Amino acid sequence: MCTMLLKETRAYYSSGDGIAFCTQLDATKAFDRVDFCKLFRDLIKREIPPSYLRLLLNMYTNSIMRVSWNGMCSGEFVAKNGVKQGGVISPVLFCIYIDGLLQLLSKSKVGCFIGDVFVGALAYADDLVLLAPTARAMRLMLHLCDQYATEYSVVFNACKSKCFVASRHKQPLAKSVKPIFYIGGKEIEYVEEWPHLGNLVHANGSDQKDIINKKNTLCGQINNVLCYFGKRDPITKLRLMRSYCSSLYGSVLWDLSNPCVEDVCVAWRKGLRRVWNIPHHTHSYLLAPLCATLPLRDELSWRFINFTHSCLSSDSDSVRFVARHGVYFRRMLSPIGRNAQYCCSRYSASLASFTSINKSTVWRCAQAAVSADVWRNVFLYFRTSVY
Repeated sequence: MCTMLLKETRAYYSSGDGIAFCTQLDATKAFDRVDFCKLFRDLIKREIPPSYLRLLLNMYTNSIMRVSWNGMCSGEFVAKNGVKQGGVISPVLFCIYIDGLLQLLSKSKVGCFIGDVFVGALAYADDLVLLAPTARAMRLMLHLCDQYATEYSVVFNACKSKCFVASRHKQPLAKSVKPIFYIGGKEIEYVEEWPHLGNLVHANGSDQKDIINKKNTLCGQINNVLCYFGKRDPITKLRLMRSYCSSLYGSVLWDLSNPCVEDVCVAWRKGLRRVWNIPHHTHSYLLAPLCATLPLRDELSWRFINFTHSCLSSDSDSVRFVARHGVYFRRMLSPIGRNAQYCCSRYSASLASFTSINKSTVWRCAQAAVSADVWRNVFLYFRTSVY
């Protein structure tokens, strides 16, 4: 959802000839630098029940630690800062610790807005992205980050922080006209794309490279399954392939009309043919009924629909507003709106009834596209080849 907000804001400001400056800040050893005094002061302000507060105080102020290296252990010492790495509650505590910065940026009234909703600072744990419509606004936001970092012992690493200029133009801006931004007194590098929470975000909004990367990962996963379990029966290999090769993380954010999506579907179908050991020219309509599953394009469409339903009913005001604005108002100018239109067209639904599309609807449409002859061929295949 955080990446969805980033993509929607980028599309909103880059429509027409507009631009937006997007800066991803990297906090060095973010969890390790949490100051206990400031953290528990923030917890007290949030009126955390005293019993929980005492428990957290004991957990963090009475922990005895040692360093183990090459079979040797150091002497015992008490940690005076940092939340526990790998702890379930650690990301929550860090979010409380960094929330003051988000509030500070929001109150500054600079940065990007969609309607009256502030979307200029998007954070997920220690991943922070700043979005501003002008260079002056971005500099002010970075200055506020520097002030907060000094007060809360946070160090933003300029070498790992990146910036890009979001626009709809294919050609990037010339280096001479790009404003220079600084964090911690050091210059931030410009890039054309960066991985945000596992999703590759491009300055011009294209999903092509992200889709190609995920397709290559899919091919590698399918090859691994068939390499290690090639002698198993087709049913077992199919289950393994569906379990270990079908995550396609981030596919809910892809532009479903992008031609590269079909390349992913082709790679998936080739894998299914190898699982069943059937000729490579076997018609693709046979594969979904044979595997008792949705065609991959319908599966991707359903994942998007389910994700959008979650966004439209999210507890977050920003996520809910931006999703509704994209689906019902900006429509084809919005990434989420274009996909909603695509799904409505694919499943013969109106945009007003988009939220009523469920998996049963997707299944019915997918099955209706398969003729009786195809089902008969699948039955004969099972009868003569598998059993």
